[in-house]
Amino acid sequence: MIKRALLAALSSSLFLSLNACAEQTDPAAAQSVQVDLAGQTLTLENHGQRCALRKPDQSLLTLDMPWPCHLSVDRKGLPRVERFNNALIIIVQHFEPEPAPSTECRSQYQAIRQIEGRLEASIVAGGGRCMAGALDQKNFVALFTW
Repeated sequence: MIKRALLAALSSSLFLSLNACAEQTDPAAAQSVQVDLAGQTLTLENHGQRCALRKPDQSLLTLDMPWPCHLSVDRKGLPRVERFNNALIIIVQHFEPEPAPSTECRSQYQAIRQIEGRLEASIVAGGGRCMAGALDQKNFVALFTW
């Protein structure tokens, strides 16, 4: 009986710890909701539980991934903007840890490019990595048809 009570208490502690870890975000990522793209400030926001980019004219570009999301950052923790073929490109990421006791995590990301003065969203890519950090340039360009 004592072993069962101890096991239940340990399980509860572990579950709470895992939830606390899952709820923590990278400090740089938590602040990465605004980016300057060619003089336009774009802001990530929750639009009906979907990630959306608010443009300076107050219009929205709703993305194909759930809220919460954040901008990919560079090694200094600032939103990363890549330049490729006369386009500026950013990446928006969403992480979704699997419920405990699993240690798996699913991630999604979507690239957004500004080309010829307009914003275009790429297809959504998925993965099993849920750590914020520097992405390779191919992640920024490969999701578009050039």
